[in-house]
Amino acid sequence: MPSGIDGDRERLLEQFNRAVRRPEDFGGLPAVARLLDGLAATEPQAGDHVWIPDTNARMAPSSMLREILADPDIHVAASQYGEDAHRRGWLRPDRTLTPSEHCVLVDSAATWSKDDHSLHEITATFGSPSVTFGSTDPGGPRTLSYVTADRTAPVVAFHLGSARNGTSAVPSDAPSTRTALLAVRISDDFFRGWEVTPRGENYFC
Repeated sequence: MPSGIDGDRERLLEQFNRAVRRPEDFGGLPAVARLLDGLAATEPQAGDHVWIPDTNARMAPSSMLREILADPDIHVAASQYGEDAHRRGWLRPDRTLTPSEHCVLVDSAATWSKDDHSLHEITATFGSPSVTFGSTDPGGPRTLSYVTADRTAPVVAFHLGSARNGTSAVPSDAPSTRTALLAVRISDDFFRGWEVTPRGENYFC
């Protein structure tokens, strides 16, 4: 068993990886941020690095998306914390994509998401996610993120939430609306980094 500084770091890593997946069960996003700060302090040369993505990407599409989504959709922000941690080797994914799997995903995710899709369709097409952020309930909002062992490679995130129905007669509490794919994010490139689904566009209007 690790002891001393190594033991403290291991405990922080375990706590962070549990909390970032289900922030609502561990005190919300502030608790996740505190764990990130704690991990940063264990780095041999932490310096003045910014560990929380909010402060240096406020104009990025992913940050703007978070401003639009309702408060219960904190899985979007949690996925950004998870991505930030992945870049530093702190995230422990449940699955790591092979380079070929990742290439197919990056090349096709945006075009594929021009149509509406369900949670089942995402996993049937691209396999189980590397990490699921948010609710584990069948109809709950969540973000599915896909990563490779290469921490510099793009993290592809599928954001699912409660889409508004607009003129549709479908009840707002129907499972098909609660688990709607709203957007996919491949990078923070304004023009090519993300795609909003038709149901997601209905949400944002």
